[in-house]
Amino acid sequence: NSLIFDGGRMSWKGIGKKKWKFEKEFTGEGSSYITNPSRGWYEIYTFQAEEKAALEELKWSLHEGETLALVLVDIGSFRERPLDPAALENIRKILAFFEENQRDVIFRPVYDREGKGRGREPGSFELVLEHLGQLGDLLKENPCSVFIFQGFLVGSWGEMHDSAYLSEDCLKKMWEQLKPALSKNIYGAVRTPSQWRTLVSEEEFRKGSFPRLGLFDDGIFGSKTHLGTFGTMTREAAGWKKAWLREEELTFLKVLGKKLPIGGEAVRPESAGVSGCGRERVVAELEKLNLTYLNRAYDRRLLELWEMESFSDSGIWREKSLLDYVGAHLGYRFVLQNVEWEKGFGSRRLRFLLEIQNCGFGGFFQEAELFLILKSGEKRETIPIPGDFSTWAGGEKKSLEIRIEPKIAELFLELRRKKDGKIIRFANEESADCLFLGSLRLCEK
Repeated sequence: NSLIFDGGRMSWKGIGKKKWKFEKEFTGEGSSYITNPSRGWYEIYTFQAEEKAALEELKWSLHEGETLALVLVDIGSFRERPLDPAALENIRKILAFFEENQRDVIFRPVYDREGKGRGREPGSFELVLEHLGQLGDLLKENPCSVFIFQGFLVGSWGEMHDSAYLSEDCLKKMWEQLKPALSKNIYGAVRTPSQWRTLVSEEEFRKGSFPRLGLFDDGIFGSKTHLGTFGTMTREAAGWKKAWLREEELTFLKVLGKKLPIGGEAVRPESAGVSGCGRERVVAELEKLNLTYLNRAYDRRLLELWEMESFSDSGIWREKSLLDYVGAHLGYRFVLQNVEWEKGFGSRRLRFLLEIQNCGFGGFFQEAELFLILKSGEKRETIPIPGDFSTWAGGEKKSLEIRIEPKIAELFLELRRKKDGKIIRFANEESADCLFLGSLRLCEK
């Protein structure tokens, strides 16, 4: 057997006394915003737990191209009693509506929507725990609709600040109440790294033993501390559970964001000494945060500045704004970089090596299945390709291998989310639901 190089083509001679060639035809990375599940921009949809939602009317308000929705449900009317069956049914229908309309839900039930956290919370902490248990039971019944359970109900706007229930003891009890409801497809989320460290020991962190608990930072760029997300003391002085200096927290989040989803809101800084507008600063910060999702409506003052700033004078982003670039890189962004092939030693099968890079800020954090599709006339053969996409962090490049029997066919890649079969599109230029790799042919004699 011999390997023959012919320009951009490679061919094997001698497999079954036939000469095969593979013609690569895939394109490089494009600059489009890819509508993929569990990543990107989101908007907030607000409901009252005790009221039936006008869901048919809401359907026409959903923004095309979005796959995320922050569903904020006000349960403040139940601050003195458990959620009743009617309220739970209303919430169930709301979650089902977003699932039917192809939206992954960031679910934030809250007692307060006016910035009056302590005044709107139940007087009994036991009732808070009961509400968490009721909502957790609801999630167990419908585990596919929710991507993130954000916050623990308490604090102003449900953002876990200005609350009577943020002591270490309360945080741990709320997390223990919620944790059983988080299936392998649902994550919890707290507001600050220090809250996360209150729930996860330093020893667990060092071992890489992370619970399904991400973060939401609602003060990105708002100040040097991200409006209280970070602290003003060094890690050494503060200890494990307290807030650290900005740079130390960003280093910590860089580790955390490789395994857990981080999202939130970007805020235009009021201080002249803090910049949240410049291209290099924005991209560097969001890369360190491994950001998966971001509010597209808040803060409009900052987002409009990003929209006005050109991202680059050259390359695929030369006609795009900073806002375009940020949106395209939220969460994961899988790009096929190369395909190589060869005959396996001592085998009649062909070995294909795929080089794929996650060019996004964040990861996928869910199970996915990758397939090689062989199309020959009306025939279609689907071959699974082993690979773990759930731990594929932003910036990482991996090589995946597949071996096949040689046959005349066009080759495609297809990536699907395992829990519901939703297509995950590659960010290669002109990529469709399936990414065309090239053609396997017999050479002409």
